[in-house]
Amino acid sequence: MTHEHDGDDELDEDGATTLPSAEAVLDEVERGMPLQPGRLHVLSEPGPDLLQRIMRLWPRLTPERRRDVLAALQHEADEHSILDFHRIYLTALRDPDTATRILAVRGLAEEDRPEIMRLLLPILAGDSSTDVRVEVARTLGHHVLAVEFGLVAEDDAEALIAGLRDAIEDVEQPDEVRGAALEALGASSDEATAELISEQYETGSGMMKLAALRAMGRNASDGWLDLLIYHFDDEDPEVRAVAAEAAGLLLLEEAVSPLVMLATEDKDPDVQVAAIKALGEIASDEAERILNRWQRERHEPHIREALREALGSVHLMNQEMRHGQGGRPDFGDEEPPL
Repeated sequence: MTHEHDGDDELDEDGATTLPSAEAVLDEVERGMPLQPGRLHVLSEPGPDLLQRIMRLWPRLTPERRRDVLAALQHEADEHSILDFHRIYLTALRDPDTATRILAVRGLAEEDRPEIMRLLLPILAGDSSTDVRVEVARTLGHHVLAVEFGLVAEDDAEALIAGLRDAIEDVEQPDEVRGAALEALGASSDEATAELISEQYETGSGMMKLAALRAMGRNASDGWLDLLIYHFDDEDPEVRAVAAEAAGLLLLEEAVSPLVMLATEDKDPDVQVAAIKALGEIASDEAERILNRWQRERHEPHIREALREALGSVHLMNQEMRHGQGGRPDFGDEEPPL
């Protein structure tokens, strides 16, 4: 990790140029100067003094400028994994501007610290913006995956699951929030989650039914596949696309043939794209062979773009498998409680 920078004698990660002082960068931010990517690195992992300066500066910036700063920091963090701006994102969680809060939550999406999860749970329940609460639910989905990998303490895991269940069961919450919480919780392998997915699939609104289908994909239980394939014939193209995406997440060879049929016979472009990307998620030898053949034979722009992404997923999966990093937890093939 990098550390707080206040001098002019630090080198960038290539060792080629010196970093500016943090004070100079904050002055550029306040004056509305262009946000130069390399110079923002000096704000990574700020110490207490620098963080206090950032917090004093923050309310003096316009909402548009605050959004630009957060977006630029996130872009740099995506490009350079050693950078850590989470303390800055945390300072923006209570920003009066909704779009700024959304960006702050997105910036925390890859953070697995339990203290951040506990900070997000009250925001899921009480933020004034539906969009912010939806974003928080999506971010908490990463923490649910961490629970499945055994990376979260038991009391933190219980608080997380309870917070998401409360959001799903709160009928005062908009379905956008409840659905996002259901999708996030879907990655949990406990029986109660499968029962909740089934309940929302059977009795929920149209939006909640879509969320339940997405949650089935995240749930990683083989028993959902037949139900998802059944919806490949749904009259609603959005349902067909969501079912295809979810089927791909189950990573089952049995889904390849139905997805191939969907990709070739469905008339809706979005459904075709969803089926192709699902084949990329499965990344089996058969799926790869079909995707490579379509790359030679299919010339529609939306198909070619989907094939590019799908084959990229296949190649990434193959690379991870070669290095022993592939796969995900095996939660068994028990039937979900339908």
